[in-house]
Amino acid sequence: MNEYNVSDYGIFTNSINTTKVLNSKFEEMKTSSTNCKSTLSNQAVFMGPACDSCLQALASADSKLVTLTDNFSTIISYLAETSANYQAGDQAASNVLMLENGKVGVGAASAVGAASTGAALSNLPGNTHQEKIYNYFASQGYNHAAICGILSNIKHESGYRTDALGDGGTSYGICQWHNERWQRLDNYCLSNNLDPKSLDGQLAYLSYEFSQYPNLVNTFKSVPNTADGAYQAAYAMTVQFERPANSDAAGQTRGYAAQKLMEEMNAIAGV
Repeated sequence: MNEYNVSDYGIFTNSINTTKVLNSKFEEMKTSSTNCKSTLSNQAVFMGPACDSCLQALASADSKLVTLTDNFSTIISYLAETSANYQAGDQAASNVLMLENGKVGVGAASAVGAASTGAALSNLPGNTHQEKIYNYFASQGYNHAAICGILSNIKHESGYRTDALGDGGTSYGICQWHNERWQRLDNYCLSNNLDPKSLDGQLAYLSYEFSQYPNLVNTFKSVPNTADGAYQAAYAMTVQFERPANSDAAGQTRGYAAQKLMEEMNAIAGV
């Protein structure tokens, strides 16, 4: 669960500024290298084979500097987009963006990619985290629309990953429990002989937390089993439970995502 503070956003601003400074330095190095090549070329007739070797080395350096500046420009773009996602409360989108698009050593795209949409209706076996989450809440009496609203939030928070980390390593799990809430997750699971790192443990704690939000639970249990119901459930969970920055905008985004998820599941299940 994300509880962002304005100060949290500074990590992106600092990273962007640092990357811009480094990129500027590399641009200066490119200019210096070009000047060196020009000077050496003018004197090549007097310097012989040694000059040719220097020119070749500078040409190789130029090529590497071009790659570096291109990569740093790309990183700046990704950081800016990630910062926008983060401030909208879209932590999972931020993580996926950095891992899938960071082609300069950020990490493997497969490390985070959101779980594929499966036939996750309650009468079907669950193999993915998405399906297991669906079936867990179906067993508690929530309808299809309400569960799609819950899934939309979990997907945006963590991509359904139980080991997801956010907020500079201070938020954890499928709902990005932050600081003391992360500690409460651990305490609850240990007290109930559950593994806080497991999906079963995190779902049990999530259900317990929902019980502390009776208005939200009432919304889940009363929404119509329609696309509008999925939107209502997702929006309510965002603004009442997850409470990211810009909750209204994030709630709308997750509400529309819940509607799309419902359509995808219905198509797969032939509903």
